[in-house]
Amino acid sequence: MIDIWFLRDLQRLAKERAAIAELEDQVQWLQGINWTLGSNLAVEAIIHAHGYDYAVKMIYPTLFPEVPPEVYPQNAQEHWSTHQYLNGALCLEWRPDTWHSDITGAQVLESAHTLLSTENPRGTGEQHVVPVQHEFSTGQILRGSYIRAYIAEDVYTYLAELPLSSVGFVNCWMHWQSQSFTVFLQGFQLDNELPAWCDTSIPKMLNCTQKKGFFFKTTYTSENINQIKNLDDLKTILAQEKHVFDEIESEWLKCSRESLFCNVLIDVDNHIHCFLKISAGSEDLSKVSLLCSDFTTHNPRVPIELHNLSGKTIGIVGVGSVGSKIAISLARSGVEKFYLIDEDVFLPGNICRNSLDWRNVGEYKVHAVAGAIAYVSATAQVDVATLNLGCQESSLPLDRVLRRLGRCDLIIDATANPKVFNLLALVAKSSAKPLVWGEVFAGGIGGMVARSRPDQEPEPQTMKAAFYEFLSMQDVSLPLTLNEPYRLENQVVGVLEASDADVNIIAGHLTQLAIDTLLFKEPSSFPYSMYLIGLQKEWIFKAPFHTIPIDTTSLNLQEESDSVLPETVFEELDFLKRLLEGEDNADSSA
Repeated sequence: MIDIWFLRDLQRLAKERAAIAELEDQVQWLQGINWTLGSNLAVEAIIHAHGYDYAVKMIYPTLFPEVPPEVYPQNAQEHWSTHQYLNGALCLEWRPDTWHSDITGAQVLESAHTLLSTENPRGTGEQHVVPVQHEFSTGQILRGSYIRAYIAEDVYTYLAELPLSSVGFVNCWMHWQSQSFTVFLQGFQLDNELPAWCDTSIPKMLNCTQKKGFFFKTTYTSENINQIKNLDDLKTILAQEKHVFDEIESEWLKCSRESLFCNVLIDVDNHIHCFLKISAGSEDLSKVSLLCSDFTTHNPRVPIELHNLSGKTIGIVGVGSVGSKIAISLARSGVEKFYLIDEDVFLPGNICRNSLDWRNVGEYKVHAVAGAIAYVSATAQVDVATLNLGCQESSLPLDRVLRRLGRCDLIIDATANPKVFNLLALVAKSSAKPLVWGEVFAGGIGGMVARSRPDQEPEPQTMKAAFYEFLSMQDVSLPLTLNEPYRLENQVVGVLEASDADVNIIAGHLTQLAIDTLLFKEPSSFPYSMYLIGLQKEWIFKAPFHTIPIDTTSLNLQEESDSVLPETVFEELDFLKRLLEGEDNADSSA
């Protein structure tokens, strides 16, 4: 059933009619009130200001009075004010961010009169600027704009420092997207030498068409430059500064015959204007909307403490549903050095939980995740190995990979494979490096996350034993882990399930644990080294997000007290000595 506000609330309808009728009687600037009922209830009226009659239409929305009415020109083709949306509605004092239901449509009409009377766009007399009372988002500004140019903040600094009448070349990366076309102004140069300025934050992985464009630092104002509509206009305005245009005129004319021809003009106030020719058969130029950003390789949206992650190297074994999310999340957090290990190839069945998609089908997962990281960070360094640490592999490549893992600042086991865990536990112990690991429980009931730091927590194998001891003490057995269904897929139990959301939560906790470990935070944000995280009221979890820490501090004391007695050392060394002497004697006899 459609909720029609004026039928539901006849008292409010009477209030609106009375308020507008009273306003019409009291003022001379409001005339010709006419109520209409189409798809919405509306009021047509004439607002008189400075000798001009503005024919307006105020439309009451379906959700009135929780949502304010809007005022439009009755002629949808008319544009009166600088405070007017693309759909024609006037941006008034009473709008969604200032509206409350006690305000009436009469007050909205008063606000429209104030705007039109102050700006005076059509009448006689002085015109005044009405200050903007709220900010528009980038999305609002670009609404209806198909072509954009991305310009880093450093570009403004570079161009502002150039002397007037400077000319040069622009390295333009043209990127087609689903609903837009973006030009990345990637580099600038004053001659044919290497770019004097280059935006290294733009990933080279972008599937872009590269074109040469031109920039001109002129003495013109924005008003002069905004009059440019085609190549003739541009050539005319540039030719008036011959010392600017003569240097590159022949090359400019050659490039102007191509499609995707880009020109950047800097006005006298150092404002940037970008024009693009998008058809080889036309000389029309499109004024490109600018996407400005203060982004650098140290993203201001990332906490300052995470900037210390850029020098750390992370080894991740397994880039499936959990590992792919951890790797990409760490890259977004500032990690720039990765060593990824996984022998698996990405298939359509992996899409439901992996961070990859159909574009990666048939690709090794490590190569695809490396590509995804490169899209996140242009400065990331990713090395990969397509080796299966849990199966039969040649000894030399396996040894090489394990040694390389031992040089990482942190090792992450995202396989939930016991054989892999045993190897990584050995690497972590022998190289004195921290190990983070975890698993997702079947059915999406929850998961486990854990870490072992040298000299701060028990060794990984000790913690693993403590985990299984904890499980054995529970009244209900833990369901199989998420990785076990691959061994059971054709058996009676079927495939065990967990959603992408379930995996995301556990992967997120593992990522947080990894970051805390890398930053050597004291005190740590995690007072325990092992946690069970519930996602359903199931097994021993009492509710979703029920977290159960497993205390491992007593295990440290047990390890410290487990010292070897001197007599045991001498006895075992003597045993080994006798074995070696026996081998030597056997060799001599032979």
